[in-house]
Amino acid sequence: MRERILEKAQELFFRFGVKSVTMDDIARELGISKKTIYQHFEDKNSMVCAGVKHHFECDHFIAEKIHNEAPNPIAEAVMGAEMMRQTMSGLNPSAIFDIKKYYPQAWDLFSQYKKEFVLDLIRKNIQKGIEMGLYRSNVNVEIIARLRLEQIEMGLDPYIFPVGHFNPLDTQLELLDHFLRGIVTPEGLELYEEYTKTQLSVSISLSALLNTKSTY
Repeated sequence: MRERILEKAQELFFRFGVKSVTMDDIARELGISKKTIYQHFEDKNSMVCAGVKHHFECDHFIAEKIHNEAPNPIAEAVMGAEMMRQTMSGLNPSAIFDIKKYYPQAWDLFSQYKKEFVLDLIRKNIQKGIEMGLYRSNVNVEIIARLRLEQIEMGLDPYIFPVGHFNPLDTQLELLDHFLRGIVTPEGLELYEEYTKTQLSVSISLSALLNTKSTY
């Protein structure tokens, strides 16, 4: 029951935003009482935190699979973009803003995940890209990794990219494209453009990875 409640809550949060969805809405959609919900979640805040934690567990799993199985760092980055496209498709832009403004505990989970796992993954990608001759050898890995990390959060900032004027997914994809073009070698650029034209026709199937462990 707890998983059913969490799955339905995340579906509604994703579609309508977090703040506008009430416990009554979730109970009504599931055909259960609010009392049943409160048997599994102390309040809405605990539900949002549980949903964010679950999302990052799934994201961590898939990102690790891509990192380990992608043929090169550029393929990893492009596949990461495709993962982002699939998981953010249909996202109500206000959902991220609501978490940041009204659910600081859940947003702290995002910040922790970003500073630990995501930063390390970016570092590994850049280092491997340099070793393979796909990224410029004079790139300062630590500086560029932190720059990329901040780009991700900046793309979610509604004060920089106001909701209604910018789609969060489009913003993230544009920032990633700009970032990669700034660090690739000529060989890396050729490979990157080949992937983007063919939608990354490489040996690994992203859809299979996504189906291995479902996101919310």
